[in-house]
Amino acid sequence: MVMQMSQYNSQFKFISDLIKKHDKIIITAHETPDGDAIGSESSFYLALKELNKHVIVVNADPMAEHYLFLDYDNCFNVLDDNFNIPEDIEDYLLVILDTNDIDNIGIVCEKILTRVKQYLIIDHHESSDIFKDNQLILSNSSSTCEILYDLLNFLNIKIDFNIAQALFVGIVYDTGSFIYPKTSAKTFSIAHTLVKKGVSPNEVYSRIYDSNSVSALKLHSKVSASLKLYYNQHVAVQIMLKETIEECGAMYEEADSIINTPLKSETIRVSVFFKENPEGILRCSMRSKGNIDVSSIAQHYDGGGHKTAAGFKSKYPLDIIQEKVLKKLGVYFN
Repeated sequence: MVMQMSQYNSQFKFISDLIKKHDKIIITAHETPDGDAIGSESSFYLALKELNKHVIVVNADPMAEHYLFLDYDNCFNVLDDNFNIPEDIEDYLLVILDTNDIDNIGIVCEKILTRVKQYLIIDHHESSDIFKDNQLILSNSSSTCEILYDLLNFLNIKIDFNIAQALFVGIVYDTGSFIYPKTSAKTFSIAHTLVKKGVSPNEVYSRIYDSNSVSALKLHSKVSASLKLYYNQHVAVQIMLKETIEECGAMYEEADSIINTPLKSETIRVSVFFKENPEGILRCSMRSKGNIDVSSIAQHYDGGGHKTAAGFKSKYPLDIIQEKVLKKLGVYFN
């Protein structure tokens, strides 16, 4: 434990020195950024501005509309044809938040990571390479925002209301409103401090979960109708095709909470969600209860995540990957 804390402080010192050395920084996160990714990017953007850095936030995909209140200064960009990559991109430090898989940042990997001077990873998902020079991965943390809270304090950055709100959003989202297994006493302590900064838990919850569009409501209804149960009703599978998104007039990002609905049933222990984005790329997201390790399944298909929350991009058609995933889950129920 003493050795781990020593490495922990050493990594914070390394990151601190790296940030101070670079005046130009690009922040990104995983494809289809969720609450922890958006909260991390927003809070880190504001913190770096306090250090008088030139900061750009750019993702492979847009954020869901209910996170727009965290887009301070209209700083969030999507790496599409309208985004101009800086001509001096070679002078930038790229900071990757909320994923330790560089393939999971989508087109940002090809167009930016390969050209920047250096890159840095800050994440809380499981990894065997926790203390590499260019990454800080603390898999016991509830969220990337929890790690950033400590890092900002290490950098002596004042956490004002806007930073506090962004951090709180990430923590609320990635703890499932403080109920997921990695929620700790430390998580509650940080949340307490952020609320003392003026953050309203009620307002944050309402913005995240009670601000969906009518098109999102239609999408959720359509996907719920696809629900099928397996293994004596212990495994729920839902499917969302790109045609369904178009039919509802919804955004792909508005489907991020659908996977959690089946787990509200006492019987269901695993929720599996197969979803196509508008380009037809198929992803599989999984959530579980108890001792069912869905991250091992995701890693088998070059994905990742936590024991109880993981996902991957599928290289197989829907019918084939569904059969494969269900077969792997069978070891827990047969």
